[in-house]
Amino acid sequence: MSIAKTLLFLSVFSGACLNVWGQASPGPLGLIEAERSRFELTGDYAEVASYCQSAAQNYPASVRCFSIGHSAEGRPIWAMAISQSGILTPAQARQSGIPVVLAIAGTHAGEIDGKDAGLLLIRELLAQPSNKLLRDQIFLFVPVFNVDGHEKTSPHNRPNQRGPRVQGDRVTAQRINLNRDWILGQSTEMNAMLAFVSQWDPLLTLDLHVTDGVRFRHEVSLSMSPMFGADQALQETSEQFLAGMIKRLDAKSHHPLDFTPALLDFENPRAGIMREVDSPRFSHVYPVLRNRLGVLVEDHAWTPYPKRVQVCKDVLIAALELTAENGRNYLKVMSRADEAAVNMSGNVVALDWNNLLEMNIDIPTGFTNLLGYEYTTHEDAPVIGGRNITYHTNRPEIWRTPVYRDIHPVNEAIVALPRAGYLIPAGWVSVVKPYLEKHDITFHTLRRNFKNLPVQALQVESESISYETGTFQGRLRTVVRGTWMRSQADVLAGSIFVPIHQVHGLLAAHLLEPSAPDSLSSWGLFNAAYEVTDYISNHRQLQLAQRMYQEDPRILKRFGEALYKKLPELKKQYQIRMDRDERFRNDPEQRVDFWMRQIPHYDPTFNQYPIVRVEQSPLILTQ
Repeated sequence: MSIAKTLLFLSVFSGACLNVWGQASPGPLGLIEAERSRFELTGDYAEVASYCQSAAQNYPASVRCFSIGHSAEGRPIWAMAISQSGILTPAQARQSGIPVVLAIAGTHAGEIDGKDAGLLLIRELLAQPSNKLLRDQIFLFVPVFNVDGHEKTSPHNRPNQRGPRVQGDRVTAQRINLNRDWILGQSTEMNAMLAFVSQWDPLLTLDLHVTDGVRFRHEVSLSMSPMFGADQALQETSEQFLAGMIKRLDAKSHHPLDFTPALLDFENPRAGIMREVDSPRFSHVYPVLRNRLGVLVEDHAWTPYPKRVQVCKDVLIAALELTAENGRNYLKVMSRADEAAVNMSGNVVALDWNNLLEMNIDIPTGFTNLLGYEYTTHEDAPVIGGRNITYHTNRPEIWRTPVYRDIHPVNEAIVALPRAGYLIPAGWVSVVKPYLEKHDITFHTLRRNFKNLPVQALQVESESISYETGTFQGRLRTVVRGTWMRSQADVLAGSIFVPIHQVHGLLAAHLLEPSAPDSLSSWGLFNAAYEVTDYISNHRQLQLAQRMYQEDPRILKRFGEALYKKLPELKKQYQIRMDRDERFRNDPEQRVDFWMRQIPHYDPTFNQYPIVRVEQSPLILTQ
């Protein structure tokens, strides 16, 4: 082909791509691979680096290109700060009080709509020198969060998704799902992101994904979880923001949903949909614990890729429009929430939530009309057998579907926050301290020993301890229960005091209260506290049980007067259980445990939750 013909071909081809977006020229940033391939492909990570640097070079007053850190395999995680306010650093943003909006793409690198949508939107905004969306706010954009996964491409990574033709991987090189890592932060990438969020303190975080879900015609769903916050005004602001987003996207005929529906019956969508409750490990819940807004954006996987990119671009525009109009008011609400958070001492808060349906209360909150397709529910599916479903996507129809939206706090996770804060004993500091640091939680290292310090301690009930049957994110998650009781503790110098009187006090509670769904205990970091490390041999147990039953004076000498005086009453209780409880009577382990529970424990820290609450700051005692 001659040079002239080649240029003519490229001109026509480029024009065809640009007509999809209605733009006359790509300007100095040029076309991205998605456009050049007519949205058959998405670009590699080199394109992101080149685009980022080119934008900063061509628009130095409006764009800053920088790395927030590196992936596990050493690749830089590029980010862009875009604003026509002249403010492009976190220090400038804090000083000016200008709103900051963060959009994260490529958390799951196969779900890459957000990357191409963001790059196209930025190019469009920068071409307009006085665009109102960039005048009074900062738009932070991370085109690819899971960089290593982005470069691990395959045409088979997303079998439930229509394009692009080759996609990245869901997890990182360390096989960590980044959108389950916001609390534990065990990935290299997430530690970089948490530091980035701490520096910039965005009022709004949007995490851009693609759902795997039900085959319907809704192009996008938005999820928020304001119930995890403790400030009523901020919850109302979240609800208003979500309603504003839905209204704008509905006006563009995207048929948005205000939560990502979970089917009650995967083979029969008309059986009902439920609003699930995520937890702070997710991107849209974590900001709530910092008194900020978080939105999980789920484009619909079965929408063709060009359309999905347009939908995601419209989501970003809607968010920036709302922040341009109301950002200063949002900041005021969040500032007041920060002030109120400092005074949460002793407050009763819910750390976890469930849909009522998960509590076996089967009462729908109403019905909705979902834009679906005709489908056949097979009781004996062709070829594979069993119950399954076939969607007839050439025959659209409306599904009249019951909806379960009622969200209520989990009783076991309703706690009264300590009046002063939490103490982490010196022996556990190396476990806990890194998490306090990465989440920007204030703490103080104690410089002297304390004897008999009044505390609230939690003795974990052995029968309450349960472990998940398999690992999750490489961890064995754990559930424990117990009752906080007044006690006294000897505290060594080097222990850590975490005051509840701080902006991130609620976040601290989510880390340190065992009933929180993503506490350090729930993630299994304290499992060693619940393991038996010493034993009383069988013959010794028999001997001690016999002596207690017989009220032998050797119990007085060995264990003291308090236990010895209880022996007659214990014998009565034992006999009552023998007479009335058949399971107890027929189980020697229960019977010996009855007596072993009475003696001062031979392993005093066994089943003792390693963190204690305090009602008075130990810092006062040092003054």
